[in-house]
Amino acid sequence: MNNKFFDLPQEKQNTIINAALHVFAKYDYKKASTDAITSLAGISKGLLFHYFENKKGLYLFLYKYAINIFIKEMSSMHDYTETDFFKILVNAQMCKLAVLSKHPDIMLFIVQVYYEESPVVKDEIDKSFSAIIADSSRRFLERVDTSKLKDDISAEKLLNIILWMSEGFMRTRTPSQLADLPKLNEEYLEHIEIMRKQVYKPEFI
Repeated sequence: MNNKFFDLPQEKQNTIINAALHVFAKYDYKKASTDAITSLAGISKGLLFHYFENKKGLYLFLYKYAINIFIKEMSSMHDYTETDFFKILVNAQMCKLAVLSKHPDIMLFIVQVYYEESPVVKDEIDKSFSAIIADSSRRFLERVDTSKLKDDISAEKLLNIILWMSEGFMRTRTPSQLADLPKLNEEYLEHIEIMRKQVYKPEFI
């Protein structure tokens, strides 16, 4: 990436970024058109590639930009005093909805990125997501209260099961279902509640 992009007025930077986010939020890497991005941004393709070198450079820049905003927003909204296993999960989901409301294209773009299959960007994206999930899991397990779990339930294994369930849940949704994140969130929380009733001690249900 050409760092001269950051010499542009902030308004112009935002126009280019928002145009790219809008297109990449709607289409996967292969189908997303740089012509559509430049048309929305009101710039030439030559200028776009002057700043980002190529489509991959633009995509990876947007990914880092979107993830940084997502993490920043989630950190500002999330209740880090909560220690209940499932309340932490629910709180995180509600924070995601709030971020969606505030930054719809960023959230939809991140969903698109998570399921991106293009070999051009897949390896880099997968490594990044794996690192983010590993760090988030570590911090979750450091603060969660395990006393409500049945004695034979491991918090770490339970979290792994939920992550696998979440992965399967998302991958079995249609594109139209993935686009309706509030409805998706509602269905996801219903599954989480079923699991909570199975693994908590009776007095905590």
